[in-house]
Amino acid sequence: MTTYQEYITQNEERDGIRFTWNVWPSSRIESTRLVVPFGCLYTPLKERVDLPPLNYDPVLCTRTTCRAILNPFCNVDYRAKLWICNFCLQRNNFPPHYAGITEQLQPAELSPQFTTIEYTLMRAPASPAIFLFVVDTCMDEDDLIALKESLQMALSLLPTDALVGLITFGRVVHVHELNCENMSRSYVFRGTKDLTPKQIQEMLGLKKQQQQPNQASLSGNPNIPQQQSNVFHNKFIKPLSTCDMSITDILGELQRDPWPVPQGKRALRSTGAALSIGTGLLETLYPNVAARIMVFFAGPCTQGPGIIVDEDFKHTIRSHHDIEKDNAKYMKKANKFYEGLANRAAANGHVIDLYSSALDQTGLHEMKYCSNYTGGHMVMGDSFNTSLFKQTFQKVFAKDNKNEYRMNFGATLEIKTSRELKVCGAIGSCISLTQRASNVSETELGIGGTNAWKICGIYPTSTLAIFYEILSQQQETTQTVPTDQRGYVQFITQYQPISGFKKIRVTTVAR
Repeated sequence: MTTYQEYITQNEERDGIRFTWNVWPSSRIESTRLVVPFGCLYTPLKERVDLPPLNYDPVLCTRTTCRAILNPFCNVDYRAKLWICNFCLQRNNFPPHYAGITEQLQPAELSPQFTTIEYTLMRAPASPAIFLFVVDTCMDEDDLIALKESLQMALSLLPTDALVGLITFGRVVHVHELNCENMSRSYVFRGTKDLTPKQIQEMLGLKKQQQQPNQASLSGNPNIPQQQSNVFHNKFIKPLSTCDMSITDILGELQRDPWPVPQGKRALRSTGAALSIGTGLLETLYPNVAARIMVFFAGPCTQGPGIIVDEDFKHTIRSHHDIEKDNAKYMKKANKFYEGLANRAAANGHVIDLYSSALDQTGLHEMKYCSNYTGGHMVMGDSFNTSLFKQTFQKVFAKDNKNEYRMNFGATLEIKTSRELKVCGAIGSCISLTQRASNVSETELGIGGTNAWKICGIYPTSTLAIFYEILSQQQETTQTVPTDQRGYVQFITQYQPISGFKKIRVTTVAR
């Protein structure tokens, strides 16, 4: 017979969840005496090799204020084909395709060993993911050559249906056309100007195409990817299968920024403008579609929006002491700029990765919002021409034991709780979906005021901290509390793999 400690360890290993307290406080007064806040660490996509493939939609509670998903803790009447929701005690009928279930022939979602289960939604394939490479050309020749090799390696590791685009920047920003016959062509933008999405749309000539009648009828289907109902004439983002040669040639011909750098000056680097154009391009063409902006830079932004330090070497980049004393000239404005970009990207489900390789600082302190809000990678190194960077970058495109990419997109996490609990908030690489349900606490801890969050980039190791509030004794007595005195929490994570169908992973725990 297993001990309680072994039982808890097995549950943590199986569900990817660890509570600060495995015996929950029985009242709010008791919870205020806790030294450590009542909460849990949850890894939504923790790898499990034993999950059965469920190629159908989950069964939901019919009560509109609940909508919890069928799980092993529900009471089931196999004769009457009914189940009772363990969150709201609502009686629900099983759908017709569950007619054959018996106590001996249970569906996987009712099996005690599958408190975590994953559904694949077979309604329609998700749209392929987009990879927009944003490359700094103000770097040493050796670094640039090594980076080009790494990017060509990345193209070989992507699925052929993935969409790709390329932006390069130095003193000016180049948005490259793909599949341009017999020549390289790009649109050039000043690095000193911050453009709105509408201005970017007009300057790049992004015009809506007229849909054919049969396409228009298809676009009424909510399961069809969004960009099919919002089609733009687009020369900049193309399927890899059709532009592989074109983008490889452009990368091969890529040279260092031609603008001369006077002695005692820094190279003029328009990182902020390039990232702004990339964000605007994707939010115009592909709102709410899985996309990844991968930014590679070898120094701080020295001009235009998001400037970190000016070009003169006499003015050193802000130090920790300057930040502490609020004596950094450009920091507040840069923080505001990059936070605004991160919010725009996150609202559209786009991920921003930052790959910084330089011996000096490059402004990651100001740019941290891009990774924090969108779930992107932040990689810092000395040079792109090191085996450490090359191996690290290769791991971004790694696959699991099922030969599926570890990177996933556009996740939403929703939390259901039994009546003794309310959700205070979450801490992690996510943004609020501002979904105020009855189980949302007035006390906010982390990103609060909601029971649902968006996680733009999610991986098997992505972990969030979730905090809860215990209802007071007065509140408990006015509500029906389950007689077994167990509390329940259900985590519903919907996400999109790099290609294929959308998935829903459901974890239900009891303590």
